[in-house]
Amino acid sequence: MDMSGLREDRLAAVIDRFYETATQPELWRVVLAEYADALGADGAVLLPGPAAPMMPNCTASLDELLETGMREHWLADNPRLVRGMRALTDTRRVVTESEIFTPDELDHLPFNADFIGHFGYRWFAGIYLVPAGGQSILLSAERSRHRERFSRREIESIERAIPHLQRAGQMALRLAEARADGALDAFDMMRCGGMLLDATGSVLRMNARARDHLGHGLTVLKGTIFTQHGPTNAALGKLIGSVLHHGPPSAAPPRQAVAIPRPDGPPLVVHAAPLPAVTHDVFQRARAMLMVIDPTDEVAPSGALMRQAYGLTAAEARLTDALALGCDLVEIADAHGVTVATLRSQLKAVFSKTGTNRQVQLVNLIGRMSGRLL
Repeated sequence: MDMSGLREDRLAAVIDRFYETATQPELWRVVLAEYADALGADGAVLLPGPAAPMMPNCTASLDELLETGMREHWLADNPRLVRGMRALTDTRRVVTESEIFTPDELDHLPFNADFIGHFGYRWFAGIYLVPAGGQSILLSAERSRHRERFSRREIESIERAIPHLQRAGQMALRLAEARADGALDAFDMMRCGGMLLDATGSVLRMNARARDHLGHGLTVLKGTIFTQHGPTNAALGKLIGSVLHHGPPSAAPPRQAVAIPRPDGPPLVVHAAPLPAVTHDVFQRARAMLMVIDPTDEVAPSGALMRQAYGLTAAEARLTDALALGCDLVEIADAHGVTVATLRSQLKAVFSKTGTNRQVQLVNLIGRMSGRLL
């Protein structure tokens, strides 16, 4: 990495990459590294405000710092974030460590001395990537204590780029929301209640059909979903926990669906499925989905939901439906007038998108998604 200072030519190129990343969220880590490189920084981090729809994200160089900050709760009461948001009354400005901390605080405030300083960092230049109150997202470039702080000239260069970076950030946020809403729309098409959960199991979003079931066996209070029936509530908690484990979706322990008693009809049936890492978006915290099925409704084929939830193409969704019905690749090829080689290529893409690596794992996931695995 060139650590000599900010490079105007590289910063201009990174602006274009931010626009590209808004539509391809899998590029965020790479683009954050390019941003840090353009600024002559040692790393970069995205920090969400208290109500922002995302998890923190960073360059690989800051992974250990970020993981420690979350595990040891340094980021739960982050004075950089709190003071920085207060200082940035003008959302087109840069805030640095010297504006929000005194020299003594940089040396002795526990957050700086015991956490940031422990990893060798001291200087930063932060901006609003998305200015939206509690939903704001800050982008910070980090330099080690052995480096020079960001100069006035460098800050002015960053400030000239802020309007473009914020436009890309708003685009990324809106597209992430659209992707989440698209997945929930697919549940509606299947006459199925849908809920997206974050890494703690809290409900982030739900569709209208899921809301219709609230108060009729299911309750959501401050993001927590539960039922009044004790044993059923315990089973529901175990089901949710099973799909929030770390690792590929195929490794999730296969727990049975949970029947939720309700006073005005047959029990609701709740299924759960993890969302694979390849679908993760730094602007979307969803890590798992719940499907709430009313047995009195007909369940549509799973292809539409698989297409929305995992970004499958129409051809890939048709393939998953046929596999779920027990067809082999030769039968599917004959039925659709394609070659087996084409289907194998599609299947490889489906494995990648769903985090599976064998047909039995894929069919198992399809069954959980469509409500056929009871």
